[in-house]
Amino acid sequence: MKIELPEKLLEQLEPGEKVFDTLKTTTIASRPDYTVLTNLRIVYFNDKHLGRFELIIIPYSKLQTMRAERGLLAFGKILFIDENNEEISLNRVSKEQIEPFIESLEKALNNIAVEPISIKRIKRLGSNMVWVFEKPAELLFRSQSEALASSQKQVPDHLEELKMRYVRGEITETEYQRMKKFLESEI
Repeated sequence: MKIELPEKLLEQLEPGEKVFDTLKTTTIASRPDYTVLTNLRIVYFNDKHLGRFELIIIPYSKLQTMRAERGLLAFGKILFIDENNEEISLNRVSKEQIEPFIESLEKALNNIAVEPISIKRIKRLGSNMVWVFEKPAELLFRSQSEALASSQKQVPDHLEELKMRYVRGEITETEYQRMKKFLESEI
């Protein structure tokens, strides 16, 4: 499901910054909240009335803790805390959206981590599930410019490889178009 992001949020992204995943949460009394995972950071955006908005940005290198919980009913919650104890607290997150969003976060963190990280998964009774990430003190991340450069290099290599498979006749044109579309959506 593709979520259309507000223009004010898109203006906050850096040139070359790619959106990996988006989570949209809403309540009856407020406008939607958008939490965006990019190749560099977590961006929380709440578009308020009268042109106002709330913006919280946590670069992956500053993310200290993430805790997500999928409840037994229709909703769950996700909490992000950075090194300065700045919080992004998402409540009433659709339970179907939590696991794919956490998987996208794990991929985004691993794109800039020097050593692979993992997010702890805890299965409780029923369908209750908890995900926890605590950044160890020794965890190193590449700089934003290195992360940006590596994420821009990886996709063209995959696209070039796919093109060569098509040229060699290993895949049909239909398969080529489908895979190309998939790779471009992953950017």
